[in-house]
Amino acid sequence: MRRKDAFPGHAGPAVPVRARTVLDLVDREMAAHPDAYAVVEPDRAVTYAELDRLADIAAHALSTRYGIGRGDTVLIAARAGSAFTAVMLGAMRSGAAYLPVDLGYPADRIATICRAGSAALVVTAEPMERLVAAAEQITAEELLTSGPGEVRRPPLDGADTAYVIFSSGSTGTPKGIVQTHRCLVNFVSWQVHASGLGRERQVLQCAPLTFDVSVQEIFYTLASGGCLVVPGPAERQDPRALMRFIVDEAIEVVDFPQSLIDVIMDLPTNFTHAPALRHIISAGEAVRVTPALTALLTGRPELTLHNHYGPAENHMVTSHAMSAALGNLEPRPPVGSPVWNTYLYVLDEHGRPVPDGVEGEVYIGGVGVGRYTDPELDRTVFGDDPFRPGARLYRTRDRGVWRPDGTLGLLGRIDDLIKIRGYAVEPREVEERLRRCPGVSDAAAFGVRRDDGSVELHAALIGDPPAAVALRKELLASLPDYLVPVRWWVVDEFPVSPNGKLDRKSLPGPAAHPLAILRHQSKTSL
Repeated sequence: MRRKDAFPGHAGPAVPVRARTVLDLVDREMAAHPDAYAVVEPDRAVTYAELDRLADIAAHALSTRYGIGRGDTVLIAARAGSAFTAVMLGAMRSGAAYLPVDLGYPADRIATICRAGSAALVVTAEPMERLVAAAEQITAEELLTSGPGEVRRPPLDGADTAYVIFSSGSTGTPKGIVQTHRCLVNFVSWQVHASGLGRERQVLQCAPLTFDVSVQEIFYTLASGGCLVVPGPAERQDPRALMRFIVDEAIEVVDFPQSLIDVIMDLPTNFTHAPALRHIISAGEAVRVTPALTALLTGRPELTLHNHYGPAENHMVTSHAMSAALGNLEPRPPVGSPVWNTYLYVLDEHGRPVPDGVEGEVYIGGVGVGRYTDPELDRTVFGDDPFRPGARLYRTRDRGVWRPDGTLGLLGRIDDLIKIRGYAVEPREVEERLRRCPGVSDAAAFGVRRDDGSVELHAALIGDPPAAVALRKELLASLPDYLVPVRWWVVDEFPVSPNGKLDRKSLPGPAAHPLAILRHQSKTSL
């Protein structure tokens, strides 16, 4: 709720978090539960003691053989599982931050991220011969079998970088988001002690490692003595197989975007058939409590749906728990109240606080305010807090309103950012790459909301573009799949607003026609 003093925002509880780094939280659980399973994957189960040993091996090799230390960044291109987790912890124990990339990313994109993130070393699941030599490389297997040795951990504090994650950038290239141990230890401590999730849970580790939800999955689990349960490739690609995995492995906590929740609820075997499940967390997309979800939660009052909000620039800043037991189910729920040591403002276009109930733009402050790897970009969205001298703010570009109960409701975006399966998609990055394609003189990317509430990425093109299949292949050579449009349109011109700017909401326009899949199918849509 709003504070009674002159503070114009809404703040979460001010709770002292005594751990300096998230490693302190994980180390306590390793000492308390050495024989409990920390990571279970299809072909391997690793205890906390074994994970501790592997992380020390990685840390020793990183520091002694490669000179990795405090202030460095280690890029990890590996699959989720025990090897990735051990290398990640090893990098952090050496004093470095970890930077995850997807193995499916094009080699040029990995090299671009490596350079932009100033990675001192690249650790891969297997040798990547096509990777531009942006940094020295070693495989995770080589690192984890290099032999034990004394690990001298540098003294880290909350201001040290814990991880770096890259997402779509409005400048046409990926943007790197830097997060500190202060941010990580704060929200993980909140999750363990105040979120209602509980301790020692079976947690599904399903989010892509490049999505910051994976940070929550991994560190909440390891900091609460739980077990990370990692599905195989088949389960990750097939929602039916994933749901069977959740049932068979007695998963208690899942973290899915709304689009995946909707797919799961439409399956013959869905969350209703998972008796061990206790918590469904959703982040990255607007949460909708559909009739199917309402029926699920009503029939299972012990099950809680958590709506989490927080851009990667701040990680997680608000939470709203819903259940039949709480009696607060509503179709369009708020994103909730600020978590520990976090505060938010809703400001007008002149930077002035608006009254509760009035729409404005959301600004975020507190221990989770991060930064960009690009100082120039950093200055455009991060700034000084005018209400708290010495503090920094992140300008979200989200429209929001404080509701009467003190929770925050979101009302959409001020800019052109699109959310696809939880990923932030900057249309300008897609457009910049499309303009390089043969026959494309101009391009405009835009989101289209389907009847089921999910969002698809489309693109309108001016010129004489090649077939849709060829365009898709061209883009996949440099962009991850979520940045590649699923439908293409050819137009003579783009719709514009009265002030002459691109009217993205009116795309593709009444005169658009679908781009052919093949050149001889001139009117066939993809």
